Amino acid sequence: MEVVPPQVGVASRGWDEQSLDLAAASEQIRGASTSGFTGPVSGVASRFTATWERHTAGLATQSEALADGLRLAIRAYVTSDEAQAVPLLELAAYVEETR
Repeated sequence: MEVVPPQVGVASRGWDEQSLDLAAASEQIRGASTSGFTGPVSGVASRFTATWERHTAGLATQSEALADGLRLAIRAYVTSDEAQAVPLLELAAYVEETR
């Protein structure tokens, strides 16, 4: 399996954008009025909007969690590379002959 770290970063930002879009949609749904409907329909419309508001808010939370997980993966790559860089840089002292 090959992972391209910059693409992981791009994907994390995409999930962040999804989270923001879904959170905004959730707020818009929450603010939707059901007062223009007749009595029997108004109750159903209220339940419908409440259900969709919760659903989109939940999806926003899941999207943010995915973005956070991808950022943790990136952090692991960076930490691993930093740990390997120090011994590699120490080898530079042996590149030239000393007498």
